[in-house]
Amino acid sequence: MDILKKTLTVLTALALMAPLAIVAPVSAKTTTATTTQASVKKQTYTILSSSFYKTAKTYHTKDAKPVVYKAVMGADRPTMTLTAKGKLKAGTTYKFTKQVKVKINAKKSQKYSYVKGQGWVVSSKLTAGKFKAASGVKKTATKYTIVSVTALKKAKTVHTKDARPVVYKAAVAADRPTMTLTTNGKLKAATTYKVTKQAKLKNAAKKTVAFSYVSGHGWVLQRDLTNGQFMNAD
Repeated sequence: MDILKKTLTVLTALALMAPLAIVAPVSAKTTTATTTQASVKKQTYTILSSSFYKTAKTYHTKDAKPVVYKAVMGADRPTMTLTAKGKLKAGTTYKFTKQVKVKINAKKSQKYSYVKGQGWVVSSKLTAGKFKAASGVKKTATKYTIVSVTALKKAKTVHTKDARPVVYKAAVAADRPTMTLTTNGKLKAATTYKVTKQAKLKNAAKKTVAFSYVSGHGWVLQRDLTNGQFMNAD
């Protein structure tokens, strides 16, 4: 029975190995691509169990950017060698299709999920369901005096980097030049957006602050956006 059990475990490892040995190249335009490379670290674990899902499970990242690992399965033993190859984006929805449980030490085990098109990620770093922009943002409202608002003739291309800028919903007073901005979620990190309007607003401290209107989302502090399209090398 022990020999049979070991054989089945090895076969499972071999089944996992085939689709994982090759990592597809990621386009700079792919919105769910891995971001900058993580420090290369290699670790070998013993596989305790594995699961395959006919229907991919939907999960998302929050503010953190989980490390993505490339896996190599043992040819004649139930082992899995993981090498860091990058990171997932923060605030992004992903699908995973496989999950393995590995032995860390005599008292500890850990689960890894295979994120479709990316690689293996520690399961606890992912949250069930689709990402929603409003997650974790406290509602606050600030009133500004409008100095100027400019509608751009041609949409301007900008992008976010590692941080996720706060998005604001605007309410303009009907009888005075004021604009109240209320927090309404966050943009995704490392993503390209279009800006169609720009505004200069004066706060209570008489300081002028520049905002950009991100198409389809809302107003964002201009200093939190970078000109041009996002590229993985940023």
